[in-house]
Amino acid sequence: MEAGCVAAGEGVKSQRRAPGRITFLERVRSTPLEPLRRTLIVSVLFLGAAASLVAFFLQAITHAVNPVDLFLLPLMAALYLAMGVALLLRSDKLHLVENAAYALLVLYGMAMLVYQVRHTLPAIHTFSEAMFWFPLLYLVAYLLHRRAMAFRIATGIWLGTLVLGLVFTPFDRLWQSRDVNAFNALFQFYVSGAVYAMLLFAFSRLEESYAENRMLAYLDHLTQLPNRRYGEALLAQLLHQMRRFGGVFSVIMLDLDGFKKINDRHGHDVGDRVLKRCALVIQKYLPRGSRVIRWGGEEFLIVLDALGEAAGLAVAEKVRRGLAGTPHEGVGRVCASLGVAAYRPGDSLDELVMRADRAMYRAKAAGGNRAVAYSSVRAAVEG
Repeated sequence: MEAGCVAAGEGVKSQRRAPGRITFLERVRSTPLEPLRRTLIVSVLFLGAAASLVAFFLQAITHAVNPVDLFLLPLMAALYLAMGVALLLRSDKLHLVENAAYALLVLYGMAMLVYQVRHTLPAIHTFSEAMFWFPLLYLVAYLLHRRAMAFRIATGIWLGTLVLGLVFTPFDRLWQSRDVNAFNALFQFYVSGAVYAMLLFAFSRLEESYAENRMLAYLDHLTQLPNRRYGEALLAQLLHQMRRFGGVFSVIMLDLDGFKKINDRHGHDVGDRVLKRCALVIQKYLPRGSRVIRWGGEEFLIVLDALGEAAGLAVAEKVRRGLAGTPHEGVGRVCASLGVAAYRPGDSLDELVMRADRAMYRAKAAGGNRAVAYSSVRAAVEG
């Protein structure tokens, strides 16, 4: 490649950082709806804290507090409240809080099961209404985790209930009293739990297959990046969010310099290898939460959520230096021209992409291997 590419790559090595590749599924999930999910979880935590306190006081008023509720309901209320506040202060701890809240719920369910089989079942010959909610533990496992992990968790919970039932159920008393209803309640509880877990596994498998097929429709098979169809859907979603709630984001249009010459000189197999390597290098220099899309040919579109034009230009410059400083076997260093444009109120998808495209072509017209912001293009035209 041009000597300028080699020069641009000098000193890049010390600036590289490796935040770790983000899988495509994680990129799909990293959408503007993430704050809504966080708000939902916070609301559920506060609601759970309030429900725990209300249940505790209602039982206290009727003098029907059992030892499990006496200890765990106030503890759950305090912990759920603390988790909700923590999530408001540290939104990056969403996954940790979700799992901690779920673990606390499982602990309560197991403790309640022990109390039920030990005391409630022999007394009233069935479980109380509190156990009607137990299958939710299986459902939440599938909401929080992927199918394989969720199945392991659900199976572990079911086996845990089986062990606790075998250990704490007073089978001798139930047998002596010929308590058929109690044995039937136990049988129904364990069979229904197994059926719930298996049905959820089957439905999640169907849903995962559907999601995989849908993902393939939005995936570029060569680079394993989201394709233009996904990019347009993502930008439409972001633009809708900006119109409703305000905010800022920017896009970078990136075009590899002289890529046609690589195909002509070395063949398309080498060109494909260069494209795949460049896709990896681009991701390496992006802030976490950004998305890079194979826009078409040797063009890539980078979406920078919550970053304006100045910050976007700084990211584009890092990507440019990273590409210029990465040699390709048998080819050399491949440079890129990048154009940066920020969202403006009232923008359409075509208008935003067109500004980034114009800035990119200005970079190419200036010799390539550079990043240009659209504001400088506009200033040059008006000047």
